[in-house]
Amino acid sequence: MRKLLFVALPVGAAVVLVALLLSSSRGAADASAARLERARLKRDYSDRAGLSRAVPPDRLPEWRDEVQALSRWYFDELQAIRNRHPGEPARPNAVEAARAEKKAPSEKDLAQLQDFQSYADGRLALLREGRYAPAASLLAEGLRLDLVEIAPGAAPDGGAPSLRIDFALWGAPRWLERDRGGERTVTRTVVPVAFKRIQLRFLDAGGKLYGEMSGAGEPYQKLVDPERFQDDFPPGMLFGTWWVELFPREAAEVELEVTADLRGASGTVRPATFTAKLPVPEAWKLPPGAVFQAETREQAPAP
Repeated sequence: MRKLLFVALPVGAAVVLVALLLSSSRGAADASAARLERARLKRDYSDRAGLSRAVPPDRLPEWRDEVQALSRWYFDELQAIRNRHPGEPARPNAVEAARAEKKAPSEKDLAQLQDFQSYADGRLALLREGRYAPAASLLAEGLRLDLVEIAPGAAPDGGAPSLRIDFALWGAPRWLERDRGGERTVTRTVVPVAFKRIQLRFLDAGGKLYGEMSGAGEPYQKLVDPERFQDDFPPGMLFGTWWVELFPREAAEVELEVTADLRGASGTVRPATFTAKLPVPEAWKLPPGAVFQAETREQAPAP
């Protein structure tokens, strides 16, 4: 009996070890297959989105329908990939990945990262839940700039009540750059688009110019690489937010102009100018008796 036990124990251990190795191998193969399917899906999404971006800006309802249909297809396909590969490990967001690093970020850096994570989660929810409905859509140089939402709010710097302009830029090219320093290689996403200027011209009820507000175009907050924060993001999108002073009460319409520089593969810089003309609702205006200062708010680039 003892001899039999001596034989059975090693055999049993070997069987368990082989089972674990096979399970690990299947899990790695499953994760690899899921990554390939995700890459194909994002490539297909980019091709479909490129066609959808051709919708003229004056056909805003059609563009909204295109975005919702494209998003619904994309997220359904993502879920199908998860169903086919249930063993694929969950993908960490930017905050989780930072906490898992050997060198943890400082409290200040982590707080800033969490702020951008919350911002990214909110943008993703608009697409996933079918709530992406821009107030205006502008075209220039093959790119599409959507004014996702324009609404009053408390200025992030603690100043006076302001107007928040959330936007999304579709079709901006991007690539990865790798910088090797010592034993570590740092990878970063480069988007060769620089916002240079934002200008708002206010027209009164008679169509005459009442005043204007302008400033550097760099947004207060800019999400250059949404997929870094949530891998489920569809590719080819950039999000940002401008904060400006509430409009003068005399304004009946506003002419918005955003200028950006695009850098090509050869290094040549090509300007892109997005323009829109919008009616000004009461919510965008200063309260009675308030003085118009014409201010914009900016912030250092995102991490």
